[in-house]
Amino acid sequence: MNRPNRGISEERKTAYYAGMAISGIGFLLFMVPFASVFLSIGTSSINPSGIGSAFGAGFIGFIMIAVGQVIRGIGARGLAGSGVLLDPEQARRDLEPYSRMSGGMMDDALSESDTVRNFVESFSHGGDDDSEPREVIKVRCRGCGALNDEDARFCDQCGAAM
Repeated sequence: MNRPNRGISEERKTAYYAGMAISGIGFLLFMVPFASVFLSIGTSSINPSGIGSAFGAGFIGFIMIAVGQVIRGIGARGLAGSGVLLDPEQARRDLEPYSRMSGGMMDDALSESDTVRNFVESFSHGGDDDSEPREVIKVRCRGCGALNDEDARFCDQCGAAM
């Protein structure tokens, strides 16, 4: 069976990790003003030009965080999956690995449920599982008193309407 590659392409992985790196560098630059103010506490001389350049680095860092997160999102979900391109078919293909993953996670969660497991086992044994008796509901015929299945329309013994 020749299945197409349904994973995430190397280009998208590269974009994802590049976006993460840009965001990380941006975060470090964003923290520069806070570090410079923290380090200048207790000193008698505050250099205003140094604070201005530190806040400039912080602003550039903020921009880098935003750009990095956009690149990371496009890398993770593709152009159509992230909403940059309005193409539903391409978006479905871009998001397919995540859809398949969520289905696998749902299958894992359901397989852990005792109720679901018992339900599946009852079907796999044809409903004739002797290990656990199943409750059977019978209805008594008004005419002859014989017990019939609950969904019977006529009595098995006398043929009267139920």
